[in-house]
Amino acid sequence: MRFSIFVQFSMDKVKVLPNSVKFGKVYLMKFLAFDIEAANGYMLSSICSVGVVIADERFNVLSRENIWINPKTKYNLNGTRANVGIDLHLDKALLSASPDFAKVYPRLKSLLTDPQYVVFGHAVDSDVRMLNKACERYRLPSIDFEFVCSQLLYRLYKGEKEIKALHKIADELGVTFQQHNSEEDAYVSMLTMKYLVESSGLTVDELLDKYRVRKGVNKNFVLTRPVTLAGQVSNKKLTQVAIERIKEYNLTVQKTGGKYRNVAFCLARSLELSDGEQLYAVLNKIIQNGGRYTAKLIKGNVYVKSDNPIEQDVMREKRVAELEEQGLIKVVTIDDVLEGRV
Repeated sequence: MRFSIFVQFSMDKVKVLPNSVKFGKVYLMKFLAFDIEAANGYMLSSICSVGVVIADERFNVLSRENIWINPKTKYNLNGTRANVGIDLHLDKALLSASPDFAKVYPRLKSLLTDPQYVVFGHAVDSDVRMLNKACERYRLPSIDFEFVCSQLLYRLYKGEKEIKALHKIADELGVTFQQHNSEEDAYVSMLTMKYLVESSGLTVDELLDKYRVRKGVNKNFVLTRPVTLAGQVSNKKLTQVAIERIKEYNLTVQKTGGKYRNVAFCLARSLELSDGEQLYAVLNKIIQNGGRYTAKLIKGNVYVKSDNPIEQDVMREKRVAELEEQGLIKVVTIDDVLEGRV
């Protein structure tokens, strides 16, 4: 198993490309690639190595390293299929003398949750689950962060139907490397993103916009997968997915007060679909104070309108206005909820 992650840092929100100088200012970008391997394919929490490759805004490598971790478990290097014989290039004596995951956790969490970073991962879904399992095993808090799947972006950019494993992408890029060595995998993952940015002439955000890719989210051990929305699902389906995601998330929030007891909150569609920090901040306020979420206007007591309404909001709020006029629902802003004015 592997966990390849990129981190992009920009001093400004304007378009930034390697070697770029705009209006007399140099906009710096740094990239940090991670790759994580597990010692036992049947035990998701058995992380044994983390490869780290850091590059500057021109993709010049600044540092490379393997962070070794004692997995404290039996080794199974066949993955989840018998006799595959995956070579993780491990020195078991070195691992036995290395710190366990709990000791490395602060460093990983600091990197992944730093608000100045945008996180990328190659084939990231299963590996975020692996990270979650390691946190659960050591009774550590969830590492909550957003991420983009570079493997997905590569497929979309190439116009292909199937995703490619890292070694196949390496072949296409003409790169030779030692597969399943964390440091080597991290390096090739970084080269993948370098290729996408330089070949397309687009920034990462522009690539996401072009292919309508939704970022993945890990929140309180609930994983929301990064996917492309282009030509795949209807607005109705997107709404259904968003509602189920919200319901799942609400189950993870602990009630600490009763201010909103027996109060049902409806949210603007744009807020429901955003899957962003503002949405979860609103949900936390509601659920922690004893309120509940409902997707149906007729069952709501309070409607939280969006600061940035979309077409679905405009249509829906015609009905909200009717309910408000009848005294059946109260309309509030996001700030009203966050600042406790409801």
